[in-house]
Amino acid sequence: MLARVFKRAVGVLADRGNRGDFGVSSRLAEARELAAAGDAEGAERAFASILQLVPESPEALHGLGRLQGVRGELELAGQNLAKAVRLRPDFAEAWVDLGNVHHMSDRLGEAVSAYRQALAADETSALAWCNLGMCQQKRSELADASESFRRALDLNPRFGVALRHWVGIQTKLDWPEGAPELLERWAARAPDHAEAHAALGFMSLKHRFRPDEALVHFDRALALGLSNAELHGNRGIALQDLGRIDEALASYDEALYLEPENRAVRFHRALARLLVHDFENAWPDYELRLLGEDTPRRAFPFPPWDGSDLSGRTILVYAEQGLGDEIMFASCLPDVIARAGHCVIECHEKLAPIFRRSFPTATVHGGSQHDGLTGPSRLPPIDCRVPIGSLPLHFRRRLEDFPHHGGYLKADEARVSHWRRSLAALGPGLKVGIAWRGGTRQTRQSHRSIPLEALAPVLEVAGAHFVSLQYDECRDELTALEAARGLTVHHFPAAIADYDETAALFGALDLVISVCTAAVHLGGALGRPVWVMAPAGPEWRYGIGEGAMPWYPTCRVLRQAVPFAWEEVILRVRHELSAHLDEN
Repeated sequence: MLARVFKRAVGVLADRGNRGDFGVSSRLAEARELAAAGDAEGAERAFASILQLVPESPEALHGLGRLQGVRGELELAGQNLAKAVRLRPDFAEAWVDLGNVHHMSDRLGEAVSAYRQALAADETSALAWCNLGMCQQKRSELADASESFRRALDLNPRFGVALRHWVGIQTKLDWPEGAPELLERWAARAPDHAEAHAALGFMSLKHRFRPDEALVHFDRALALGLSNAELHGNRGIALQDLGRIDEALASYDEALYLEPENRAVRFHRALARLLVHDFENAWPDYELRLLGEDTPRRAFPFPPWDGSDLSGRTILVYAEQGLGDEIMFASCLPDVIARAGHCVIECHEKLAPIFRRSFPTATVHGGSQHDGLTGPSRLPPIDCRVPIGSLPLHFRRRLEDFPHHGGYLKADEARVSHWRRSLAALGPGLKVGIAWRGGTRQTRQSHRSIPLEALAPVLEVAGAHFVSLQYDECRDELTALEAARGLTVHHFPAAIADYDETAALFGALDLVISVCTAAVHLGGALGRPVWVMAPAGPEWRYGIGEGAMPWYPTCRVLRQAVPFAWEEVILRVRHELSAHLDEN
């Protein structure tokens, strides 16, 4: 694989030092022609014959060393290339190839030194800058690697390898200031470069969260002749974000035709299948999430559960992903508890009081999913384990497997009564919880959130009192809304700070209206009526249609008809809330 490093070398090797000898010069030219034509054996014989005549020919030593490096004979290659640069210290191409030998031998410090020697001889070598960047990236020197790839791309904006590595680093660095503009500048210099359009599409998709813009670039890259699994997979994600699921599935299938074992594409195809409730085909590849770079590796001393009989056995169900996911997948816990001799549940500490109340026959341990299981002396002996997100693979393989429940989590009834009294003090009328912002910037907050002021048509509905369910700081927004519109959204920070108290507040509300966020899961798991304002391409949990969610019969999804257009959804919520008030 690393032998390709040699094959990226470009340009014609200079024939210096032997120009006076026509015979050597012609033999060098012939050897190079043989190498360029793919006749490695002939080229090697030709370079060896030159060295018999001129043992200290840097050009012949370089040519022979390069061929040996491609063949994987790194020790011989290193010896010949080192001799070539000793004889001619300004031989940039030989320094690059010597760096490649060190790189392939995992001597990264020596490789960096060789590439810097190449750049001292020729700072316009895009190849030297690129290979230096790859070494720095391996050494986790991301800022230095980013700069090296930038130098390579400034010299040659069509340098696909440098571009792909540079884009990968910007993604890890969360696209620092100026990075998108650099990419756009290189693309403008090479407007017909397919890889530049693929990179622009990736940046639009992952950084700007504009799948519509991304799709334009992906389609342009395809039209320019680029076709690989990564491109078709990213195009599928863009289509999925736009709600065009059939096209997304076709794009994933094309990617997997080109690269059947591509884990990222298989995982995203699983998410698309979950969106359309193709659970049986989706769940097996959903397991690939456990292999992701960001997934915590849990060092549990118990074997994984293989789906076998749990009678008389104790199983550990442990936390993963976010709070909303823990709540949603907890709908499968009654199935596990009914089948196992005993169930130990590890959950986020915020959820532990609710889970203890809701699953009294289980042992509930509140902790962090980034740690090992603590307190083993206080836990019963465990026979096997399963991450909570893997339970649907065993218990929710068809739509018919989802129970029609009235809530599987239970709030503290005493606290529910407290909040009913507090809400009653607001005056007569419907008490409606509202959440307008969900996720983080990395989890597409802009795609699934609505500015509070944009919800004014809903908040103006007479006969309802609105209560903020926003989990992050929102007092400035509430103050600004009241000053600008005279609209009041009540806020009870004490109820939001403690999740058990939040559950009690939910139990006292008549209705929850929310964007796609954990409020939906908590309300649905408690059996409370929830209206979900969803984007055209929502997260898989919400489904691609409208109406009830399989996970929560009391949740109703109202989805954008047009991507990024919330106005229609907001007006529908206003109309249906008014109708609901008239009925009550």
